[in-house]
Amino acid sequence: MDFVLSKHAIDELDKAGRSQIQREWITRTLMTPDFSDIDSRTNTIRVWKRIPEFGNRALRVVYNPNTEPITVVTVFFDRRYKGDV
Repeated sequence: MDFVLSKHAIDELDKAGRSQIQREWITRTLMTPDFSDIDSRTNTIRVWKRIPEFGNRALRVVYNPNTEPITVVTVFFDRRYKGDV
């Protein structure tokens, strides 16, 4: 899946502790999320995926589906994710 990272997403990945997030994990989360929902306020889609290689923590990816390729707005490990949101 093709995607680009927004400036905010790049800045988030540059933060201490987030540089370990791999692009392949973002792709996997976008293609086969464990859960997804639409944020009607921002017209973005939020997707979560557990990453076994990182202690089964949930990666949250927020993206704009109305761009080509899609734009990842932000990405981070979501400590609050417990399953279906």
